[in-house]
Amino acid sequence: MPTSPDCIICLSRQSLDAARFASDDPKIHEQVLRRSLELALERGFIDTPPLLGQEIHREIRRLTGNPDPYAAVKKEFNALIYSQMGHFREIIRSAENPLEAAVRVAIGGNTIDFALGAHLTAEIVNNAMRKAMTQSINGDLSRFFDVVSNAKNILYLLDNSGEIVCDRLLIEELLCQFSPKITAVVRGAPVINDVTREDAESIGLTNLVEVIDNGNDGLGTILELCSPTFHEHLAQADLVIAKGLANYETLIEYEPEKYSKTTAYLFKAKCAFIARFSGTSLGDLVVQLSRH
Repeated sequence: MPTSPDCIICLSRQSLDAARFASDDPKIHEQVLRRSLELALERGFIDTPPLLGQEIHREIRRLTGNPDPYAAVKKEFNALIYSQMGHFREIIRSAENPLEAAVRVAIGGNTIDFALGAHLTAEIVNNAMRKAMTQSINGDLSRFFDVVSNAKNILYLLDNSGEIVCDRLLIEELLCQFSPKITAVVRGAPVINDVTREDAESIGLTNLVEVIDNGNDGLGTILELCSPTFHEHLAQADLVIAKGLANYETLIEYEPEKYSKTTAYLFKAKCAFIARFSGTSLGDLVVQLSRH
């Protein structure tokens, strides 16, 4: 997905948010913002947003000396949603269509995204989760049901902390209904509030399915940076479920000769630019399928 002027503004704001999470020193905040603006000027309209974001967040960690600026909020939102897991599981089990309910829970969890601002609160998340259970879904849900019912080996690309609990519930429902082999993929190192193995272990996902990391600290799934282990699992999968905006932004860019997997993109259209690019509306719950 091409970088827009809106992306540059968003990444610059994001860098300042991250600096404030990492340090209380205003001088550090200024250094981080200056460096992010330099990178935006140098590479902003050459790289895709996730590639530019990767470079910016590497610089944030270097300048602040903090290897995981979002560690505290990651734990906070993992705990918040984990404490409600029984409630959401009951919603799914009592629904007329449990798989649709599980999809709604999973996409609702995509609200938990600190890339879009440091203002996120438990109240905002809880309101978004309630709304997700009733609002319409933009996309071909029936086709999604068809492809998951026939999939034998699913590679599930995770996104954010907190949201991972919602993904666990969808994974549980897929295992219950269809019994596929599922491998869940986390980031190889901390970046924003994206999930790492520590998050997967903390919410019990590692006890449910195999969890691997993609071998890098990039936003989304940048195939050239992913590990041989990731590529082995990708080659074996007959369906990829890609959660969140960054996975969509990165994978949608590849030509068929580079990436040809049947992919189900599940995300909330939280950004006006992505909504326009994906043909959806701001705030939509989105299910898009692509064979690239």
